[in-house]
Amino acid sequence: MAKKDNVTPKAPVYPEKGTVADEKAMKKVIKPLTDEQLAEWATLEGLTWKPCPEHPPINRMRIAMAIKELHFPSEPKATKKASPYATFTTDQLIAMAAEKNVPVEVCEDMKILRMRVIMMLRAHGHIG
Repeated sequence: MAKKDNVTPKAPVYPEKGTVADEKAMKKVIKPLTDEQLAEWATLEGLTWKPCPEHPPINRMRIAMAIKELHFPSEPKATKKASPYATFTTDQLIAMAAEKNVPVEVCEDMKILRMRVIMMLRAHGHIG
């Protein structure tokens, strides 16, 4: 039997941003790479991730997610709309409830009291 020559494996080719069709194709590119190759690719791209040396599979997942985020950015998260009652202080809301004769259950926690006052004013149709 003939002896096989030791052939060094070719260095991986990391695709440029925009050359991979979709995330499914990206998975096919990432899967055969070693953890070291993934880390090298992410470093070459200038990506950062939270390393997890005690759990190599988690570390690999984080690197892969950073690479996927570079190639396929996710949609920006919607910002939460400000409450229409943010302009009122709790004291102003309590005064409004007292003025309109709206019953409010009193409690010691100011956040819960504020919520109850708003809910009762809304239930009685005094605020939107």
